Amino acid sequence: MKKDVCKKCGSGDVVMVEYSHDNPEYYDGISETDCRACGARFGRWSGKELAAGEFEPRFGQSKP
Repeated sequence: MKKDVCKKCGSGDVVMVEYSHDNPEYYDGISETDCRACGARFGRWSGKELAAGEFEPRFGQSKP
């Protein structure tokens, strides 16, 4: 199995995050990858680095 690594620092100390049911972007599955080494967060669908307080839109799609 391929191990996930941080796109920013290359660390293998990453966790997959599933948003809680009360989050407007809730999805039954992983929505982002967080690096415990450098603190970077990346969206599952967009692949972009998320800012503090920012959540990955469900399926990577912005709401109208």
